[in-house]
Amino acid sequence: MPRPSARPCPECDRPRSGRTPGVLMCRCASKRLLAQRRERQHVDRLAALTALIAGLDASVTTERVEAVAAQIAPGWSMQLRLMGLIVADPAVLTAGGSRMPKVVADFLYAAISAGITGLTSPSCALCHRPKTLFHTHAGQRICQDCYNRSHTATCSVCGRDRRVNARTADGAPVCPRCQANTHQGECDGCGRTRTLKRSVIDQRRYCRACRARRTPTEICVICGRDRRVNARDGDGGAICSTCYTRRRVGEQVCDQCGQLAPLHARAGGRGGHSVNLCAGCYTNPRRECGICGRTRRVSVKATASAPDVCPTCHQWPVIDCSVCGRTEPGRRTTNHGQPMCFRCDATAKIDTILTDASGVIPAPLKPVRDAIADRDRPRSILSNLTRTASLALLAGIAQGRIELTHDALDERGRGFSITYLRSVLVATGALPPRDEHLARLERFTTGLLADIADPADRALLARYARWHVIGRATPDRHGHLSANVADRCRGDIRAARQFLDHLNAHGQSTLACTQPTLDTWLATGTRRASFIRWLQRDGHLTAVALPDPPPPTSPGAFNAEDERWATVRRMLHDPGSASIEDRAAACLLLLYAQPAAKIAALTTDDITTDQAGRTYLRLGPEPLLLIAPLDTLITALPLAKPFGTAQVLADHRWLFPGKKAGEHIHPASLIRRLQQLGITTRTSRNTALRHLAATTPPAVFASLIGISTGAAVRWAELAGNNWTTYPAARRAGRRR
Repeated sequence: MPRPSARPCPECDRPRSGRTPGVLMCRCASKRLLAQRRERQHVDRLAALTALIAGLDASVTTERVEAVAAQIAPGWSMQLRLMGLIVADPAVLTAGGSRMPKVVADFLYAAISAGITGLTSPSCALCHRPKTLFHTHAGQRICQDCYNRSHTATCSVCGRDRRVNARTADGAPVCPRCQANTHQGECDGCGRTRTLKRSVIDQRRYCRACRARRTPTEICVICGRDRRVNARDGDGGAICSTCYTRRRVGEQVCDQCGQLAPLHARAGGRGGHSVNLCAGCYTNPRRECGICGRTRRVSVKATASAPDVCPTCHQWPVIDCSVCGRTEPGRRTTNHGQPMCFRCDATAKIDTILTDASGVIPAPLKPVRDAIADRDRPRSILSNLTRTASLALLAGIAQGRIELTHDALDERGRGFSITYLRSVLVATGALPPRDEHLARLERFTTGLLADIADPADRALLARYARWHVIGRATPDRHGHLSANVADRCRGDIRAARQFLDHLNAHGQSTLACTQPTLDTWLATGTRRASFIRWLQRDGHLTAVALPDPPPPTSPGAFNAEDERWATVRRMLHDPGSASIEDRAAACLLLLYAQPAAKIAALTTDDITTDQAGRTYLRLGPEPLLLIAPLDTLITALPLAKPFGTAQVLADHRWLFPGKKAGEHIHPASLIRRLQQLGITTRTSRNTALRHLAATTPPAVFASLIGISTGAAVRWAELAGNNWTTYPAARRAGRRR
């Protein structure tokens, strides 16, 4: 009880409590003094904070700063703490990063959104993106996504490296998917073992399908079916999900197409668009990336402290790899929360795939593994790891399910993945080299002979195909069968099979074939009679006569000379007309009448340079001096490289390398590329040969471009020139 002698309080007229009247005061007076002290602190700290921000943005007023602070910290104590933290450390306004309290980061986000300039947005310590920082990692604040990626472990249920969502009674980690699957049981509705959820209606546990079936339904006002309600119209009528999706329209008209459709971008919205655009008319903005400098689609928009980022740079951040120590593109939390570059990540996954049952990579496949890991773009390995058929075949070889032989690969067909893997294995020494065109021709012959039921016909065709056709096929200068020769051999063998089928259809054999049967066969228009002549030399078809082959006709397809020279000038002097490879191949065809098969097989050994700096190209027995613009194109080759793993194993001696390791481009691919430039190989080669025959003696250009002298003489006769006086004129010129 207060003493009666105490004087009353001037605020509430109540007696003061305490032993020393005049010093102690009642509760209302103490509250008033405390409020005054807090108000003075608030005013002082707000003025100091405003002064700091005004030094960065002169347009800032006290009211704007107070409004932003009240938005983040509604209470007095939180506002005083916020302003005190910033005043005590003013560097947080421009330092960026993540070493700051969460309330300070939220204040900076709100201030930048309110239009205050000069501030640096906080960013996650791992991904460096301006996001709300909820967690702490290694003394720095990180966002929720990086926190989830850093807290990964091997799930004790599925064995995959996933985010830890829960732990078992023993402390073993469990990923979110396995945690959801662990809450399984017998559904009270259908009786199946499913992931269950308790119903709020009857407190029983149902699976997802049963919960959907138990949802109340109504009659849809559009389709009239009794279905679940997805939305309602203006009168409260039920609309099912199907009708809602079909009838959903926007409330505004797209300014570009003029249709009433849901808007993807609004005028004056957060995206800064000036017009309304629907999803079909909207295109993602394309601006210069602040990291790579290329003009590409914007994946992360620029902020006050970060530039625009394209999808590639956003998905490929440059990190310091925790495995190899190199600064390369990679992932920030791949290696159990530590950064790992794409090369090390791809190498680790390749090692897992190529290990056998003992956990060791087979010795023949180690060079293949090194070639795969040494690719220029390891990110593509990670993207296509489960979709690359050649990698699946390689895993089967490593695990012993597929033998490491050519025959084992031949049994799996002729797909591109098989031929590509074969070239890689040959280039690394895992498989011995072989003539692929010859091997393919032999497989074709074996398959064709297996379909012949008559043993006599099978033996006859086998002797013709293997000894007369394949045995006499002439390899190219590299010792391999060319694609054109292999195709011609297949045509001869196929025509022989068709002739035998023709005889069987008429009930005759090769020994009893009649002239009408042969004439019927020849009337079909076939031009391949080598099998019939071989049969006659072998003692068959003795009672028939084969007409003499028609004389060779002169070439009739030519290009106009002015058109040819215009194309030559364009290929020589216009860098934008085509690639260097296509321009060089086109000039060799248009100027020196080189076939596509020969152009594709050119190597760096065919190019020589003398002491005077002149460049020669060997197309025939004598080297050919190249003209000035063409020598630059030829010496710049090779430029293109095979893609994928074949880049590491490319044979750099080919001037025109192909897609497969150690092989040159296929002639058909080269012809297709020239046709895309408007150059027809046959007519262009005929025109070039006619021009050479009209301007150069046959023996000279035959030795330079690599054709026979007889063919050169025939082209000279076609051109209408007589070079019989050329040797005498040459000797007379030497005497003078």
